[in-house]
Amino acid sequence: MKHYWTWPIACYLFLGGLGGGMLFLAGVFHLILGFAGAPLTLGVIVGIVALGFGCMLLVFELGQPKVFLRVFTSATAIIKWGAIILSVAMIAALLYVIFYLPAEWNLPWMSWGIAGIADPMLAIAMVLGLCVCIYTGVLLSSLKAKPFWNTPALPVLFTVSAISTASALHSLLVGAWPCPLTLGNAISGIEQHELLHSLDLVLVIVEIITLLLYVVLMYASSNVTAKAVARRWLSGKTAGLFWGGMIAGGLVIPFLFYLTGGIAATVIAPVLVLLGGLLLRFLVIFADDRRHIPGEDQFYARLPKGDEKFLHTWQ
Repeated sequence: MKHYWTWPIACYLFLGGLGGGMLFLAGVFHLILGFAGAPLTLGVIVGIVALGFGCMLLVFELGQPKVFLRVFTSATAIIKWGAIILSVAMIAALLYVIFYLPAEWNLPWMSWGIAGIADPMLAIAMVLGLCVCIYTGVLLSSLKAKPFWNTPALPVLFTVSAISTASALHSLLVGAWPCPLTLGNAISGIEQHELLHSLDLVLVIVEIITLLLYVVLMYASSNVTAKAVARRWLSGKTAGLFWGGMIAGGLVIPFLFYLTGGIAATVIAPVLVLLGGLLLRFLVIFADDRRHIPGEDQFYARLPKGDEKFLHTWQ
């Protein structure tokens, strides 16, 4: 079976959601909750890298990297709006990083008197980062020929998963930036860890419910193609990856680790959440069974196979 898209798109969807989620959470923690400091800036940098690398995978998977700029000139294609949102989000995030660097570095632009641009840029990156999280699901759900994708539940699932993976990665990055070992930084790091773990704990529960509802609704669907994919996930050849890898390894076990605390909650659970988010994109991308058009099978059955007598009559 030839798949519509392959692993680069699965990685793009994962990195796009992760990067967008990183920008969104950095904005929430800094602008709304009042946290500051290098760990949040590192999260924004990682978000920019994730978005940039994901875009590179998308450009090369589409097969025409030399003409990728044409996507911005398309009038109606949904990928155009995704490209615009991604570009503006990365530019705003980069400007935030540039103007939020430590003053003691004494970089040339720090004397321009526009250091206050950092927070507005982060606000733009935060809003557009959330839009990127939603867009990764909208991109697939807009394809009507793929009934397992063509549902409003998919953007919801991808958004929850994106913010969950971003929360997990942010928690791993807290304290990773070489900032001064002060009591204030230590207390701030502990508070961020607790908030991020609590947030991811809730998001994991929401993702379990959303994912199961999504698959069960597809299984109960009147569309035979969507039903076949859901059956494959629940009890077919993909059931091991779905139940063992996605549900158990990517959600339930991290949830239990978050509850127990310790090194399992600090390191192992976030890593499992990240791997689960990546696996989810792979499972969805390879669930690309196409809806058959009425009469399609009869049409293809009547096409010549190549050995019919009338094809050689005039030779």
